[in-house]
Amino acid sequence: MLVGIEENMSTAVNAESCRQVGKECRDCISSSASVVALLCPTLDAASAQQMFFRMYRHHGCGSMARAFVREYLGVVEPQYFEPIPAPALYQIAACA
Repeated sequence: MLVGIEENMSTAVNAESCRQVGKECRDCISSSASVVALLCPTLDAASAQQMFFRMYRHHGCGSMARAFVREYLGVVEPQYFEPIPAPALYQIAACA
């Protein structure tokens, strides 16, 4: 009998078991968001959040959804997260 990904909860991420083996949420989220961005670079923020909840079903992981979306968007749209350059200063000639 084949078990689909949606039905297989034995390998679901669990926040408590992750902490027991020394994994940090931020590192896990960041690496997962990078992989999703490489595989699916055209998701919008809502779709990225939906992907997060498919990957992280445990209620303890839910608080990291925003961080996942931010990391995802930072990989696929880096120009929106780069600092804005300071405006160039121009010398204005005085009118006589």
